[in-house]
This record gives sequence, structure tokens and C-alpha cells, in this order.
Amino acid sequence: MTGCTNCKSCDVTIESIMRNIEIISIQEETIFNFSSSDFIKILQTTAFVDKTLMIKEVFCHKETKGIVITAPRKYGKSTNLSMLKYFLEIQVDSLGKPLTKAKADEPVTDTSNYEVFKKLNISNESNIIDKHLGKYPILYVNCQIENDIESYNCVLDGCKEIIHKSFLLHNYLQKSSKLSIQQKKLCKRWSDDASYKNFKKKEDISSGLKSLCTFLKIHYDKKCFVLIDELDFFTQTVTISETLLKDYKLIILFLRQFLSFLKNNNLVVKAFATGKSGYAIHSIVPSCIQIQPFYNLHKFTDFYGLTDNELEYLFNKPEFKHVSTTIKEVKAYYGSYNKIDHFTTEKKEIYCIWSILNVLKCKRLDNYWRDFGNVFCNFSNPKIKDVMQKLIIYENVMVVLYHKGPRKTNPTPPPIIAATETPSKKSLDYFFNLMLDLGYLTRNSTSIMVLDVLSNTGSCMGYVTIPNQEVGHDIENKISLLS
Repeated sequence: MTGCTNCKSCDVTIESIMRNIEIISIQEETIFNFSSSDFIKILQTTAFVDKTLMIKEVFCHKETKGIVITAPRKYGKSTNLSMLKYFLEIQVDSLGKPLTKAKADEPVTDTSNYEVFKKLNISNESNIIDKHLGKYPILYVNCQIENDIESYNCVLDGCKEIIHKSFLLHNYLQKSSKLSIQQKKLCKRWSDDASYKNFKKKEDISSGLKSLCTFLKIHYDKKCFVLIDELDFFTQTVTISETLLKDYKLIILFLRQFLSFLKNNNLVVKAFATGKSGYAIHSIVPSCIQIQPFYNLHKFTDFYGLTDNELEYLFNKPEFKHVSTTIKEVKAYYGSYNKIDHFTTEKKEIYCIWSILNVLKCKRLDNYWRDFGNVFCNFSNPKIKDVMQKLIIYENVMVVLYHKGPRKTNPTPPPIIAATETPSKKSLDYFFNLMLDLGYLTRNSTSIMVLDVLSNTGSCMGYVTIPNQEVGHDIENKISLLS
């Protein structure tokens, strides 16, 4: 302030405060590290939970070309994908030369990634370690971009950015002695921060990832393992608008072409991807890719979220002995998501990682988890508002659970529910399935197969409910804001 005689003292005080904030921030990152989804960084935290046995499960599905796991935000999707990348990738130097001295048929035991995994649970699976650690060229794709998706052209620009980021992970291809001059030129164009934006032809963009996969196959003389994060970013019905619906068919058809290389047995050995919405993903991936929805009990259930045993493991760690909140209180407030098997009726409970870690950090129960998007504007619709308010007081609602049948040639856009009109049964079922995908509802019973005699088709029906008090409070807040 002008005329203040203590400016020098203030500066010293501010510097001291900033130093303390930095120290606290560094200390917190060694315990939690909420700012990163990188597996190596998470591994170094006190709150790390070992999920490496998921790697074994990936290779138990030999007959499956690819797998997509859907789960709400903050359930460990990106971290698990990062873990797979570190485990599978062939580590190379700046020229793309493998760092290991092991021969193709020998186990890799002389790399930094081996040192990481030899101390974790997967190390007990020697067969998996010997056959798969450090053995694959990795095509890693992160579909999330910063710009909003408002049109078909936005999707094309977004895909160019995705291809660019993927090429940057393999800069050595520009100098690879195994690629032709033209192939190296294409690598350079896609890697350059300016020139990649100049690709205009739809065919060049739709074949971008296939080209990278091809070049990796040539360079390593080995098929690629493809890892894709945020697969449904461009088709997420959480943020879809009426404007975007006009281009919906064009977008879906383009993305199908963009991802069609996944079924190429000459280029891809296996694919593993993550996303939020099964509905959004089903329409764009090849039929050889198997989707595992969040609300079902499947082989990967334990690896997305926290199990009962993992919850107790964290709360029993000496580093968290100062947390007065008990496991009983945590379970009562944060509840769990019910995963139910369609056929065996087996049931398992899963907790939100983000919420539990924030309880340990803040040492109190609070509302830490939520999702965003204009889909929640539907809470202002009188019919939906009425149903959600009934769910808040723990009533159950029967819904049709989407059956992922054969992909339609002409994609059907998701319904947009008007604020004042009474939504159709189909629109309501779609909305509640989306709420299941986003973690705002959970199943409360096994599903029942209902046969439509006229159309000779079957549908799965089941009861859903709000999973816990934290989610219930967020729904109440959203309804209140819209009222």
C-alpha cells in the first residue's frame, strides 16, 4: 500500500509464508500427491495401494482383442493405465535403441522399470514378469484435450492434437534407420508443434494413429500394445449439447474410422482403454473390443476404487494413526458401490479412492467427490427431480439396464430431455444408465431378464439407488442450485 512504512517487513513475512506453503505442499505430495496420475509418482506416496495384480488379469483374457473399463472420475483409471505403460513398454534411449541387453526370448531384468515392479505384488507372478515386462512397443493415447467440443470440426482438430501428443512420445522415429524417408517426414510433421495443425484431409487425420502404430511395428519389428485413456472424451454424453447433436452422426462415423486400426491383427497385439460412459464408447469401438461397465461385477472390479480390505489397510497404517475418523464412520458416510454379477448374483462393494484419501488428508468427513457437465441440468425437469428426491431418501427405482447389442450402422444420438416436458420411458432409462456410469447411482439388486414377446428381444431390469450420503448431498446441492 502507498505510504506503508513496513513494506520491507511485509516482504520478508510473505517470503517466509510462501516457503512454509511450499514445504507443506511437498510434504503432502509425499503422502498423497493428488496433482498427478503418474504411476511412479503415486508409488512414492504413503497412501499408495498396490494394484499391480491387474496386470496379470490383462493377460488372463487371451481370447479378447481389447478391453475397455468404464468408471467414474477419480477411481484410478489413468493411474492404472500409466502402470500398464511402465510395465509393458520397451525402454529406449533417445535414438529408440532398447536399453535392455536381454534377447527377445529372455526376461528383462536390467531396466529401471524392472526395479520398480520387482518390489510389488506382481513380482510373485514370475511367468507374467518374464513374458511381458518390457516386451512391447506402446502406442499410448490420451484423448482428453483442453478445448470444448462444439462441432464436428472441433473433433477433427481434437484428434489432430491427440495424434500429435502420441507422436511426441516417439520422437526417435524421425531418425529411425528402419523407416523410409517419406515415413520419417510424416513423423516429423505430426511431431512438430505447428505443422500438425495443417493436416486438412479427413483421411489423413483418421489414419493418424494407424500410421504411428505402423511405424512402431516397423521400428521394433513387433506388434503394438495400445493403451487409450479417456476414450469417450469426444462422445461423452455428460456435456453433449443440442448444437453438437446435429453433427453426432458425422462424429461417430469418423471416430469409428479413427479407431478401426484396433482390430488390425498385423499391427495390434492387444488394446486396453478406459472411459466413463459405456453408451458413448459402444458406438465407436470395433466389435472385438469388450466393454466392462462400472456397475457390473467383473474381473477388474477390485482394481478401480478401494475394496474393504484396502480401506482397512490404509486406516491401519501408522502414518494415519492421528486420523480420529473411524472406518465405521467412513463406511456409514461414504457407503459403497454395489457390483453385482448378472448370472451368479455375487456381490462386491467398492469405495471411491478420492473420497477416502481426502478423509485421511483432511481428517474429517466431508463432501469431496463430484462430477460436472450439463447433463445435471436435467435435475430441473420436474419428473427427474421428483425421482431423484425419492432416491435421496433411499427409495429404489426400477430401470432398464442397457444391453450392449450389435453396433448400429447409423448411430442413434442420445436423447436430450427438455426442462419442462415429461421425458419418455426411453429417455428416463438412458438418463439413469448415465447416472450409473457417472457414479451417482448404484445397483441395489440382481437384474431380471424381461422378454418382449412382440419384438422377441430381452432387456435387463434392476433396482438402483444412491450409493451414499456424499453423493446424496451433491445431488441435493445440484437440485437446489437449479431450483
